[in-house]
Amino acid sequence: MSDDFLAQGSSLPAVKLASVGDAVTGKVINARKLEDREMDGEIRRWSNGDPKHVWVFDLDVDGTQQSLWVRGQMVTAIRDAANAAKISSLLGCKLTVKHTALGEPKQKGFNAPKLYKAKLEPGAPAVAADDIW
Repeated sequence: MSDDFLAQGSSLPAVKLASVGDAVTGKVINARKLEDREMDGEIRRWSNGDPKHVWVFDLDVDGTQQSLWVRGQMVTAIRDAANAAKISSLLGCKLTVKHTALGEPKQKGFNAPKLYKAKLEPGAPAVAADDIW
């Protein structure tokens, strides 16, 4: 496990925070950074040509593994929560993310951005398999 391992897709069901008030709480078991893609598979790019990225957190939610795709305002909410909790690694932490509101669209004709709040609680430190024996 790593906070930033080689990009791979996820076969876990994705968490959906579609409506204001939707939330998820789970233990972070993996986090990875992937190139963000369009529906047709093309890499999303910034205006300067650099690829856009998305974070994928694999969570243990009540014994079920799910993936949380983190982009946009959710990135800021989770980073703010990590700073507030003085957490330097997400692995093993209990993460709660809640869709709290809709912001104002920056451009006419675009959907309003989803706004989030997040909370992180430290988890038990990771133990290497060699340390168990």
